Amino acid sequence: MSEPLHRIADAVADVTESDAVAVLTALGLQKDRRQPAKKAPRTPLPPPAVPSDVSSDVEWV
Repeated sequence: MSEPLHRIADAVADVTESDAVAVLTALGLQKDRRQPAKKAPRTPLPPPAVPSDVSSDVEWV
């Protein structure tokens, strides 16, 4: 095991299940307090064009 994994294993070795639940619950509550991500503006699609007289035949292989 790598050194960082050993440190993590040592850090959580003495944690009881109830302590882990309390920490994870607190993290869940903090997550809910975060502001929702802002939606990025999108470039609108161009308006529908007038149908042209161009046609093409496509053969699916």
